[in-house]
Amino acid sequence: MRIVDCHVHVSGHTDPDKLLSQLDDSGVDRVILLSQVERRSLEKTRENLLATKRLLEAGGDRISALAWVNPTIDGMGDLAAEALTEMGYSGIKIIPDHWFAYEQQLEPFWERMNQLEASILFHTGILWLFEDGSRFCRPVYLEKLLHYPKIRFAMAHISWPWCEECLAVMGRMRAAAKRDGNRPWQSYIDLTPGTPAHIRRQAVANAIAYCGPQRIMFGSDASAPDGMAWQKQLVQEYRAILDELDLDQQQTQRILAGTADEVFPPTR
Repeated sequence: MRIVDCHVHVSGHTDPDKLLSQLDDSGVDRVILLSQVERRSLEKTRENLLATKRLLEAGGDRISALAWVNPTIDGMGDLAAEALTEMGYSGIKIIPDHWFAYEQQLEPFWERMNQLEASILFHTGILWLFEDGSRFCRPVYLEKLLHYPKIRFAMAHISWPWCEECLAVMGRMRAAAKRDGNRPWQSYIDLTPGTPAHIRRQAVANAIAYCGPQRIMFGSDASAPDGMAWQKQLVQEYRAILDELDLDQQQTQRILAGTADEVFPPTR
């Protein structure tokens, strides 16, 4: 069974050969890395993107990446476009960092991403960093992206503790696509915890029942290079959950690899 992990952080210097060995140990065929976060500086963001670009160049079709950007930084639209069109990034990673997605100041950035038909992974749900930042990360604020129908976006962590709100946003986007046959269903769900162990199976089951496997992708939220044991553990746990839910092989394969390959395809 092919496995793609859509959500692994780069947390420091990472040797590509070691990373590939770690993927082999976890049974993961392809990883989508998130470049290191930078909250304030455009130049430091560029440095982070160039550092992760070296992993892309070394990893072939097994290592892809999302460019972690803060769209409120001046000039970030141009840098995000460069990441997508010149650096080999498969998409963008964003945490709403003390701003709401619906704010007028962000409209030029969303328009730029719309023109590029970008795929974006948003942190949604409780946030363990960035001071008191969780309130900015509720999934309902992403309804704003209805105005930018060429953007595809995934909500990480099933938006826990707002899992039902995440599903409501999924339904809202699905309804918009049904009403207008010319627009796509824009939204997806990234299964990374988030969800505590005692409710994880039910949250996954609810997401599958409401959205279908074609809208859901596996991710671990592991960190490279030193936190990859978590990836192996999550692969085993999610495979067990999907087995318990009695999905067929095609549905399981879609969640474990197909959705991520579609939304964040390899660029080389």
